[in-house]
Amino acid sequence: MTVQQPGGGAGVPGSEYATVQLPGGEEPTAVLPATIGPYVVMRELGGGGMGVVSLCRMTSGRLVAVKRVREEYADDPAFRSRFRREVAAARRVSGVYTVPVVDADTEGPRPWIATSYVPAPTLDQAVRLCGSFQEQALRALGTALAEALQVIHAAGVVHRDIKPGNVLVSPDGPLVIDFGISRALESGETRLTGTGTAIGSPAFMAPEQIASSHDAGPEADVFALAGLLVYAACGEGPFGPGDESSLHRIMTAEHDLHGVPRTLHALLTRCLDKSPSRRPGLEEVLAGLAPADPRHLHLPALREEWTRRSQEAELLAVAPPPPARPPGDTADTAVANPGRRKLLIGSLAALGVVAAGSGLAAYLAGRSDGTPKAKGAGKPLGSDVRTVKLTDPPKPLWAQAPPLTITTPRLYSYGQTLLLYEGGYAAAAFAAADGAVRWQHGSLQSQGGTARGNDPIGVGGWVLGPVEGGILVSAMSTALGSAGKYYVSIVGPATARVKSKAALGASEYLVSILATHGSNAYCLSQALSGGFDLASPSATPDYNYAQHVIAVDVKTGRILWRQPLTTTSLYGVRYAADGYGFYYTEDTDTGLTIHALDAASGRSRWSVKVPADPDSDLPAYMQSAGGQLTSALTAAGDLLLTVNVKGGLAAYDAKTGTRRWSVPMTAATQPSVVGDLVLTNDLTQVHAVELRTGKVRWSITSPLTLSPGLEFGPTLAASADVTAVLFTPLSYTATSGAGSDGPAGALVLRTSDGKELWALQEKAGSASSSASSSGSSGIGSAIAKGVDIWAVAVREDMVFLAGGGLVRVYGAAAGA
Repeated sequence: MTVQQPGGGAGVPGSEYATVQLPGGEEPTAVLPATIGPYVVMRELGGGGMGVVSLCRMTSGRLVAVKRVREEYADDPAFRSRFRREVAAARRVSGVYTVPVVDADTEGPRPWIATSYVPAPTLDQAVRLCGSFQEQALRALGTALAEALQVIHAAGVVHRDIKPGNVLVSPDGPLVIDFGISRALESGETRLTGTGTAIGSPAFMAPEQIASSHDAGPEADVFALAGLLVYAACGEGPFGPGDESSLHRIMTAEHDLHGVPRTLHALLTRCLDKSPSRRPGLEEVLAGLAPADPRHLHLPALREEWTRRSQEAELLAVAPPPPARPPGDTADTAVANPGRRKLLIGSLAALGVVAAGSGLAAYLAGRSDGTPKAKGAGKPLGSDVRTVKLTDPPKPLWAQAPPLTITTPRLYSYGQTLLLYEGGYAAAAFAAADGAVRWQHGSLQSQGGTARGNDPIGVGGWVLGPVEGGILVSAMSTALGSAGKYYVSIVGPATARVKSKAALGASEYLVSILATHGSNAYCLSQALSGGFDLASPSATPDYNYAQHVIAVDVKTGRILWRQPLTTTSLYGVRYAADGYGFYYTEDTDTGLTIHALDAASGRSRWSVKVPADPDSDLPAYMQSAGGQLTSALTAAGDLLLTVNVKGGLAAYDAKTGTRRWSVPMTAATQPSVVGDLVLTNDLTQVHAVELRTGKVRWSITSPLTLSPGLEFGPTLAASADVTAVLFTPLSYTATSGAGSDGPAGALVLRTSDGKELWALQEKAGSASSSASSSGSSGIGSAIAKGVDIWAVAVREDMVFLAGGGLVRVYGAAAGA
């Protein structure tokens, strides 16, 4: 029998396993516990870009956290040097708010460092457990972290990576960990990365750290400390999520303290100043946070978590260690960490960071390891729903590469004219009969496009989208006497010639349409007021930037009313309008609220609360961002239709807010209403529900993944004849997150009974590749490789698709 002994066994130096021959015949391989140095690996705790952290046990039973450099970096001299600095910095710092170093090996085949194990959650885990920290808890947290930074700086070290994942919230107070990118204050070390590369965590980096990591001093840690307190209060840093664009926001935008107690605004504003010299020192920070009582951090949910982790630590101190992985075994070696479902909040990278909504898709998809969804979540309408067989599509009536680049397309059919547009940036109109380009607008020309083509809208025009009577355009006037003033106009779909035009306020301009009904358009507006004339070079510019939802009569340009923007209503299809007025949803600390405003005055007509799921793995205030309460609205006659995962599909009386009916389902695509049917879908099924009763008319299952309704426009379109639903090439799993290996295209059904008519299946990039070879690729060509955003529209028995570099039109009934 052969025993494989990993790590530090008696074998070839540097090898992962040592072989021991035991008496006996040929039997299956047995595997001894994995070791790192003298420590036995009990399970994996996590990992970062440079190393993997494991929970290990000493011979005495004491637990330690061991961070080991990843194998691919073990032979990299730069990483070894960086790791040595981390160990030196961690040993240099000692105090009640840091974790002591137990042992380290910086010269072995795979360097490692061992620190005392603290059975406590990180700050990001604590926020997920407890929700928003209230003021007293924030003061206690900030005070402890400021004192920890005093100890670190007194030791001559700048941490440079203060973030939620590097703070443990223990019963004895917060502890700062991971000195992986710290720097000695007196050192003359060069930057650890190449020129132009910033070191740190994007959401919490100071401006000087982004510009030059070498120039980041103690003031950068003060900046990050303020960001941590904002995160603890809001679940997000002061400059939004830690995506690629957050670096630009930190450098150029103002911080957002929405959700932070007002009594802390002045102090945090000073700490977040873009100039390091204007930030307060830690003594001032401590004075500003006083009085603080550490007992206010002993929140009920944290106490329960500390007890659970302590009990687990006691068991691991005496439990038999798990076996290591035999050579060649690709299975996950980590002992499953019994914990909460991984929270996925919008993570599709395209055009920087786009794709809010993949968190929803991940939630709808569930866990591949069998972990159940929240008990109170909506459910599919039945596992016995028939699966349709996909048949090939008919030949398109025409297919045309657009004359300009459209990355996130939308389509709208006016009958004789098909409009392809993208949120103001670009638009093109096609003759519905043959695909001839009637006009185009936008500066992002595709390779085969003309310099500007026929662009009657002109430079500076902003194509907002379809409204009653045409297309709504916003622009700044250049005429004498009105230069600099903004206006709105309605242009004809076929020619883009102005049909009506009205002036807006001098400093307010429209950014996007949220919802329309009749001549009323409910739009997102931005306004910049104040002056930039400075009394002295050190003076601060006096200007105000504001975003509002405004109701505009597009025929007269008259602003009917204006309301401040609710920032938590920006993600998802959160808006609808009808003759009564405007509707929107708002995330709250207790769930979700649906608001109804009067069309003429903007005053509240009614509000309905959708409570958070008490059985969910997520705290109440995170359930919307996590996908469980993500909503979509559609107004239909005297009903407001809402979709969210917890509440399923529900109909409310548009006048009173009384709920008429509801159907449990996992759908989250904006409902489409055709006659007496409501159509919606989830990742696998399409449902048709009777508008008046909520009775399910039909449901079908697709063999390919359907689009869950992301932020880029409708993914389901329907007429009395046909219903078309987009496929998504994206896949969602608990282990790998979002992938893009599936086919794009659309499933086309007969609306009356759900009969499959045909399906277009296309591998990502296949059509765009052929289009680009002809010199005129247009749709999706600026999206990250492998991600192709499609659009769909339906009119009578015609299906219009944009994606894969082409605009296509099909006679949908050809497969009937």
